[in-house]
Parts: sequence; structure tokens; C-alpha cells
Amino acid sequence: MPIAALSLLATAHLFDFVTFLVMTSRHGLAAEVNPVVIKVAEEYGLPGLTLAKVGTVIFLSVAVVLLARTHRRGTASVLLMIGIAAGIFGGLTNIAST
Repeated sequence: MPIAALSLLATAHLFDFVTFLVMTSRHGLAAEVNPVVIKVAEEYGLPGLTLAKVGTVIFLSVAVVLLARTHRRGTASVLLMIGIAAGIFGGLTNIAST
């Protein structure tokens, strides 16, 4: 997978994370609609949430690279597109909540 595609994945999730920070600073954690994010934030705070976000982006990136190397480029591309879309969607819903 090209570095640009994986960078786009990371950027989409950075967008999601930054907009989450802005949204929660203005409206508190109650503005978040994802119950998994709420639970992680309540249990582990911002450091745990940051680690979870970084970990999932790294996990997804590794999965995409490994799939692409085993001649499953179509599957890798779909997984990458879903990951990018999820980050953008999360960021846009955060903006809509602010």
C-alpha cells in the first residue's frame, strides 16, 4: 500500500480525534454518541482514549499492508477505504455536535 493511502487513514482519524477534543471541551463527554468511546474515556481518560485510537490506526494499517502483500489488494483497499471513511464520518459527526 502506498504511504499516501496510509497517511490519509492516519489523517482521517486525527481529524476525528481533534474534533472529538473540541466537541468534548465545549459540551462534555455527554455529546459523544459512540458508547465504546464513552466507556474508554470514562475508564481510562484521555491518555487511554489516545492510546486506543493510535493502536487501532496502527492495527488497521498493519492489517492493510499484510493483506496487500498476500495478493488480496482488493480486500486491503476496501478495508483501507472503510477505515478512512470511519475517521471522516467520526470527525463530521463531532463537528455536527459542536
